[in-house]
Amino acid sequence: MKPYFQNDYTIPDRTAPYPRIDTTPKTDWTAKFIWDASDGSEENVWMCFRKTVDLSAAPKALTAFISADSRYWLYINGETVVFEGSVKRGPTADDGYFDSVEIAPYLKKGKNIISALVWYWGKETSFSNTDSGKAGFLFEAGNIRSDSSWKVHRNTAYLKDSGVSQPNYRLPESNIYYDANREIGDWLSPDYDDAGWENAKENGTGGCAPWGKLYPRGIPLLKDYGLKDYENSCDYTGRTIKVRKAITLHIPYNAQCTPYLKIRAKAKKKIRILTENTWMGGVSDTYITKDGEQEFEALGWFNGERITYEIPAGVTILELKYRETGYNTAFSGLFTCNDARLNTLWQKSLRTLYVTMRDNYMDCPDRERAQWWGDVTNEMAMTMYALDADACLLYQKGAASMLGHIDRSTNVLQTVVPSNDSYHELPAQQLAGICGFWTYYMYTGDREFLRSVYDASINYLRLWTVGENGLVGHRTGSWDWLDWGLGADTAAIENAWYYYALSCVRHMAGVLGRDSSDLADLMRRIEQGYESLWTKKGYRSRGVPAPDDRANALAVISGLAGKDKYDTITSVLTGTFHSSPYMEFYVLEALCRMERFDAAKERMLKRYGAMIEEEYSTLWEHWIKAEGTSNHAWSGGPLVIMSKYFAGIRPVKAGYAEFVIKPQLSAPDTVNCIVPSVKGYINVTETRTEDAFVLDAAVPAGTTARIYIPYSDGRTVTFNGRIVYRNHRFADADGISFVGAENGFVVFSVKNTADAKLRFVAAG
Repeated sequence: MKPYFQNDYTIPDRTAPYPRIDTTPKTDWTAKFIWDASDGSEENVWMCFRKTVDLSAAPKALTAFISADSRYWLYINGETVVFEGSVKRGPTADDGYFDSVEIAPYLKKGKNIISALVWYWGKETSFSNTDSGKAGFLFEAGNIRSDSSWKVHRNTAYLKDSGVSQPNYRLPESNIYYDANREIGDWLSPDYDDAGWENAKENGTGGCAPWGKLYPRGIPLLKDYGLKDYENSCDYTGRTIKVRKAITLHIPYNAQCTPYLKIRAKAKKKIRILTENTWMGGVSDTYITKDGEQEFEALGWFNGERITYEIPAGVTILELKYRETGYNTAFSGLFTCNDARLNTLWQKSLRTLYVTMRDNYMDCPDRERAQWWGDVTNEMAMTMYALDADACLLYQKGAASMLGHIDRSTNVLQTVVPSNDSYHELPAQQLAGICGFWTYYMYTGDREFLRSVYDASINYLRLWTVGENGLVGHRTGSWDWLDWGLGADTAAIENAWYYYALSCVRHMAGVLGRDSSDLADLMRRIEQGYESLWTKKGYRSRGVPAPDDRANALAVISGLAGKDKYDTITSVLTGTFHSSPYMEFYVLEALCRMERFDAAKERMLKRYGAMIEEEYSTLWEHWIKAEGTSNHAWSGGPLVIMSKYFAGIRPVKAGYAEFVIKPQLSAPDTVNCIVPSVKGYINVTETRTEDAFVLDAAVPAGTTARIYIPYSDGRTVTFNGRIVYRNHRFADADGISFVGAENGFVVFSVKNTADAKLRFVAAG
């Protein structure tokens, strides 16, 4: 099976404690933003900084607070301390972030050289970064502070590439164009003589304009997996290219990476480096050789699993490698079963998710790298079944940024932040996002998060109007978009989303002790109005030729559709295929909520069949690969469906205080599912044959597990070797209580005061 994870993929022993993001800006800065003597407004500039520091003793601990517009690489005494620091600007439209880095391990008694390479992007338009309009670097670690005593020199080897089309306007990054003939020497060496460099120009202290207040980055520094060989590097090692050749190197899976080369060549030969995703408007690299042996790593990341080096004649290849980097989280969840297609789809969903995590959750890692909130909502749900608690910080950071961009005069929630473009409000994605706030609370139990988003959520919902007919008035936003795909039933989709969001905010109000009686009235009116959309073939608005799968799915998820309508809706969802991969998640969710699990599995395998069979490791934006990006995280909903419903593990009380294990698998099959809950790992193996069912579960302390055991007459159920159910009677046993019987299951409750291993066997 193709490996879709890092080579060091392992399940940690325990989940990390649930983290909370710090949203308090640092205000006591004494360091200065520094640059060279220019005004700092020039686009795509690379700047070198050096500072000599004499220490009477090596410190035991010393935290450096660092900010850069736009990126920095930090070195101390020639050793890499931070590989790509800083995150894209945008806690608000005017403010930025700073990093906290422990630097004591790199310092020594006596002379120390602190060096930084800083890359200023300077693009006015992008979907994922707010440009301040001025380059700057800030460093503060005790008495070591950036000021005019630091040496600065423009890295003249980095040039502007006019010969290759630049990345599309959505990206703040530029292509990298590096001419080794213009290098300034080994300036990272402690022995380098920087006497000829100018002294830095001070441009204001931390927190001043145009960089604004500086907030903690909130998320971990990047994970650096180090330089690795490509799968076929050895095919080219030691080879001299006779005729210009495009060499394609293979990575085991789609990854965020920076390409590296070590070669021997004559000067002025041009090497271009790109990936299979560059055509989507992503970045590429160009390297101009110097005489002799040389090495180079292009520091601006791109993504792909096929990296192409266009190498001219006369170049001898010594090494071709890549450095994988990514969000610093552990792959902590798992799902496997007897169906290899489902296993592949779950793994591809996870790989797709991971490649869209860095500064923020993004829609895609090549064309946009933007935080579209509909995508983020799906990604957050995937995170809950696949990654450790540190991944929660990325969602918290994204929500804080969204709140920081609210225009208080309108209370509009923007769908894409940060952005230097005009505002983006896609109402359907914002309503989905409000529902996602409640989902996040159910998985984490984070009341502070609910408190932070509640007012913004209810204020946004109050922007909408409900007419005399009981239906919400259409809200266009900045782009009238509900989903890709044909046949979207606007009124039915929009009203279901709005009703669902109202329901979620009412739940939030209950937790927070807030009055939401006006929302209850709105919900009753919409319930009556929505009933007017019901036809004998399903929910359908006037003028729409046939019931839409997305509208009918949302009617189920929102609670608007009663069980009496489930058979009709099931017919819609098994016969209509309008949804894009984004909304397919909700269609599958609806089938599972109606307990049509076989139909959900059949639809999933049908719709994702081409993506499963495709050798590529990630999932596409559209059902046809050529129509969009080849890595779009909104497509990964099946990961959630399999863990949540097929394995059946999901919280019923916030933060997994109580959760269910309700397996849905056909005989014969064995499912192993690991869920990294905030209480600890839930590790379940479920085996079903024609004659028996066995459930083994390791569950964390401080939880109550509600266990559903498939049951038929004549069977006996044992719990940890003791008979607990036979002939429709429950036998008392320590630590377990009988809840009842329903729809082919007998249900037990197990309260876990300590980590426990549970074994249920139903046979007979």
